[in-house]
Amino acid sequence: MAIVGAAPGSPYQPLLTPNGQPTGPLTAIAERLGLASIPGDPILLVAVAVSTFAVIGFLVLLRSAFRGGVGLAPVALLVVGAHALLLELPLLYSRDVYSYAYYGRIAGVYGGNPYVQTPLDYPTDALWRFVGPIWVNTRAVYGPAWSALSSGLSTWFAARPSAQVDAYRMLALLASLTTCALIVWTVRRLWPERTAFALVAFGANPVVVYYSVASGHNDVLVALTIAAAFACVVSHREMPAVALLTVGALVKATAGLPLILLLVWCIARRPPEQRWRPAITHVGLALAIALAFSLPFFQLQDPTLGMLALAAHSGWLSPAAVGSHVVDILTFHTLGWVVRVVIGIVLLRWIWRLAVAVWRRTTGTDVAGAPVMSPREQAATWGWVLMLLMLLGPVLMPWYVTWALPLAWVLPRPARTTLVAVSAILGVTLWSTEAMRYPGAFRLNVFVGNWIAVPIIVGLLIWLLRDLRSRIEGGGLFEDEAGLTVPALLEQPPHEERVAQPA
Repeated sequence: MAIVGAAPGSPYQPLLTPNGQPTGPLTAIAERLGLASIPGDPILLVAVAVSTFAVIGFLVLLRSAFRGGVGLAPVALLVVGAHALLLELPLLYSRDVYSYAYYGRIAGVYGGNPYVQTPLDYPTDALWRFVGPIWVNTRAVYGPAWSALSSGLSTWFAARPSAQVDAYRMLALLASLTTCALIVWTVRRLWPERTAFALVAFGANPVVVYYSVASGHNDVLVALTIAAAFACVVSHREMPAVALLTVGALVKATAGLPLILLLVWCIARRPPEQRWRPAITHVGLALAIALAFSLPFFQLQDPTLGMLALAAHSGWLSPAAVGSHVVDILTFHTLGWVVRVVIGIVLLRWIWRLAVAVWRRTTGTDVAGAPVMSPREQAATWGWVLMLLMLLGPVLMPWYVTWALPLAWVLPRPARTTLVAVSAILGVTLWSTEAMRYPGAFRLNVFVGNWIAVPIIVGLLIWLLRDLRSRIEGGGLFEDEAGLTVPALLEQPPHEERVAQPA
């Protein structure tokens, strides 16, 4: 994938800046192999075949790691090496990084507000011709923490577009490697046998390495805050965990769902007479952080800071979007919106059911009088809620899988299988970054996505929901495959909560 991505004119590449063109040893190898001279659809066929082969290789390695057939050291070497290769690659798979930089320049250079103004208000900027067409007249849909960071990057780095792109890609690369380190630290402490599997699931996943890190997506930063917050929970540091997830939610609203479940758990695990204290301190901390980042951008024209605009977006691989489109066709473009509303209600209902399940399991006790839900089990609920948002949301892109992947190792088999399968599907269904380069192939790509990939994803979603419902109703939320439960350490409450057992 690295060699194909480095080839001049590769289908993996979006529109590149003059100084961001592919160069270096990988490009030389691609030219020596003749990849730069293959015209039209044939090079696209090569690119699809290579990405498919990469995903298959990832799945083989993941299976071997799960069964204990590969150790942590070679996996770590592979992960670090894969990330190092990205330093020799141009921007891949997405133009979103140009929008990140443009919104940052609106705030940091022009003194505007990206939640009110759009790139169209500053058409003379050097980034103008690189922004995706649908984003030219779109306000920022990212959180205020990301807007603040983008504003800082726009002033810290040169105005040259390539320098802006490099800054975001390097940020994503460092965030990904840090997430890998946190995954290894956490899993070695809780479930050592799954350390290699956990690292492969995130750090050696083509969707993470090429679709997310190489494209500089902020979803990798969200994954970092989730992994770091879980590490804090494992270390019995609730307040830092709340702070980290709050910042993650202010980068992208995604992290707000694990934050809600964490707050529910923090409040429920106290005795009834003491629950008011975390309700004030923990919720107050989250609100204070949100207020600090939001105030510089707040205005009445868009007081939600892009959240309503984000809810109106849709993507071609999302089950909700495809279902809405089909109903629109059948009803002459009158009732497609009903599908999105219904699916939105279904998502909210499942979020509520998970929150109630967390509350009930945390306030319940086992035969020894200890709380039923441990901090480690809390992480599994984060994984579920992130997957539900990913699969029921109006947009489904490959980089969205990065949200839940740091928690893949702790999920029960149906959820874990669904997450890995969706990751694999998304890794082979984005054929080209610039659709108009290959109009015929793009139409075929949409057909394959809508009528093959989406039905498989819907089937996985139904399997996930049925399994989760049975777990919530049966009280066996965290039973793993083959009727086994997670290791005893995962079931134990924090040290200070353990009840002394009689000799």
